Amino acid sequence: MAELDGTAPVEVWLTQTNMKVTCRIVYEDESTDERDVDSLSIRGAQREWTGYLIKQGYEPAGRWENETDGEAENYVETSRKFRPSKTKKEKS
Repeated sequence: MAELDGTAPVEVWLTQTNMKVTCRIVYEDESTDERDVDSLSIRGAQREWTGYLIKQGYEPAGRWENETDGEAENYVETSRKFRPSKTKKEKS
């Protein structure tokens, strides 16, 4: 099983249904992990997971993208790609 070790790109998917936010990590081999989210909003979860992944040796590869068209009531989904940090590679 893949893990968050800062050596391969990952994609983070955040989903909010009503008041519950969930996180799914998609690894390079297409395997996935469900992770806990402390934040009660999508924006908070975006900051939470961006900060966590930076600490794990990743850097954002683009911006957060909305995956819902805005018509879905009480449902929001967003994703962002992360790649191994260049500064981590230089330190290794």
